[in-house]
Amino acid sequence: MTPVARIIARRQYSMMQSVRAAGRAMESHPFERLPRKQKPAPANWAGDAKRFGVQIALYIPGISLLLGWPLLAAKVMDGHV
Repeated sequence: MTPVARIIARRQYSMMQSVRAAGRAMESHPFERLPRKQKPAPANWAGDAKRFGVQIALYIPGISLLLGWPLLAAKVMDGHV
């Protein structure tokens, strides 16, 4: 028997543990209350604007290419299909 097979054979499988883990994975986690001394973090508008700019710079050409390739192919082939 290989060492990996021995480890797998020795490991116990509990149906209750797997059901419990699945239940924990699906539960919604409540928000914790912040302590009074801790102030809420300010909004990062500059970071959000930068991220939006990068996303839009990739999204517009990507969608244009994805949806516009038939038009480009028609122009390139010029009816020679």
